[in-house]
Amino acid sequence: MDNRKETIIRYTLIGFGITVLNFAYVMVTVPHGIINGGVTSFSMILSRLPLTEILPVNAWVAIVTGLLALLCCIFLGRDIFIASLYSCVMGVAAFNFFTLVIPKSVIDTMISIGQMGYNPVIPAGMAAELIAAAVVVGAGYYFCLSNNATAVGMDTIALIIHKRHEKIPVAYAMYAINIIVLLLGLYTYGLRCVLMGIAFAGIQALTLNTMLKYKDRKTA
Repeated sequence: MDNRKETIIRYTLIGFGITVLNFAYVMVTVPHGIINGGVTSFSMILSRLPLTEILPVNAWVAIVTGLLALLCCIFLGRDIFIASLYSCVMGVAAFNFFTLVIPKSVIDTMISIGQMGYNPVIPAGMAAELIAAAVVVGAGYYFCLSNNATAVGMDTIALIIHKRHEKIPVAYAMYAINIIVLLLGLYTYGLRCVLMGIAFAGIQALTLNTMLKYKDRKTA
């Protein structure tokens, strides 16, 4: 009975994390065109590169996600793989749910707020939204990773690296991977998008690392 209760709590927390993460994507990153180094960003970049532009974004998302799920199964084990598949399904459902339910007027308001405060690179309003969304996304990843699951994103690779080299924190490995993806996007999306993405990924990594460290201290 205790195992069943623990499983319910675990999957509830994973579902919560993946839900809030996708809420931030729908409310901030997608409307403002912020690429943050994740699977969707990587797929957006691949769909614009000369050698890979033959396939659209959604096709690359499916291919990259499938490859990451395979890596998760091979290197992280059955338990994490099953939990990760659950988070993947929840993520797709949450993203589509918020896309359908959140009124266009709310998204337009978020865009208007983002344009407040003159700055040639990142307006003050957009900076505030970016920071808030990055913190929420970092927290969302925390609820997945701290409950032995991934979002079947770049966190899968980061967790594999951490399992093989324990001295490398998951958050830092994830940040490095995101930066590599963002630098690839420099060719197709320009400096402004990449700068926003680097800032977003940095705040996301800091949030995730802080929460994971707090959990480790609490359980030590």
